[in-house]
Amino acid sequence: MFRPLCRSFISTCQHRSFTTSILSNKKKQSLPVATTTAAILATVCLGYYGWQYFENKGPKALNPDRYIPFDLVQKQKISPDSYRLRVSIKQEKNKPYPIPSCLYIKDDTIQVMRPYTPINANPYKDGYIDFIVKRYENGSVSRTISGFEPQADQIHIRGPMAEEYEYRENSLDEIGMIAGGTGISPMYQIICHILENPNDKSTRIWLIYGNKTMNDILLKSELDELQKKYSDRLNIKYVLEHPPDDNWKDVGYVTKEMIKSMMSQDENVRRKVFVCGPDPMLRWISGERAMDYSQGQLSGLLSQLGLSSKEVWKFQ
Repeated sequence: MFRPLCRSFISTCQHRSFTTSILSNKKKQSLPVATTTAAILATVCLGYYGWQYFENKGPKALNPDRYIPFDLVQKQKISPDSYRLRVSIKQEKNKPYPIPSCLYIKDDTIQVMRPYTPINANPYKDGYIDFIVKRYENGSVSRTISGFEPQADQIHIRGPMAEEYEYRENSLDEIGMIAGGTGISPMYQIICHILENPNDKSTRIWLIYGNKTMNDILLKSELDELQKKYSDRLNIKYVLEHPPDDNWKDVGYVTKEMIKSMMSQDENVRRKVFVCGPDPMLRWISGERAMDYSQGQLSGLLSQLGLSSKEVWKFQ
């Protein structure tokens, strides 16, 4: 009676022992696979987050859709109340930069924005933006960013914001420019873009640049160097309200005679005159832009000289 029961018990024990052994072996075999998979996942995660870290640590790319904080890397005082600032951006050597265009810069503490124009012709290629800030006591943005220091502060920038008018090489015979104060920035951007382009060899440029005193003339050494280098294509007239001496030729405000002396008298010339400066100057030269930031009606000296609205462009 007991012998069959013993055989059954022993058989069951042997079967269970065999099953346990198989499961144990399977677990032992799966351990290296699980370990390898975990190692691969860890490597991928570390690689991704490492890439993200270094990507975020490097210079950021400009974005026309949102504000990005960029590191201020250089600051140079160029007049009693003006500074040349440089911020580092991601370098994109083969990407063309829209000319003319501006950047929106905001004071992040009070969320106020102002447009500024880079003075280097292609910030993408350079990997940095140079722009000029004139400090105004009642200027919310200029007062803030002119107090920033390199390696300590960031500037929130959105752009580039291209103008409705885009310059195309060799599309004009003559470009006229009338600027006041920091209104030189878009002019300088265009001048460099044209004169340094080997494919744009015939466009003639003239500039009338008005300021209060000699010390207020921004980028004068750079402009003088360009005029010396491209004397056959660039002509500059500096107009001062308070000249350094009685020998200064162009004194006071810009006049019709000054503009006429710079303009070509050829009726068939392909021409564009750019205007940028304080509102009173715009009213005197060309009329201000409209409330909706469109070009508005042409008036002032340029209208009196017979130019059409198609021949004039007013910057912000």
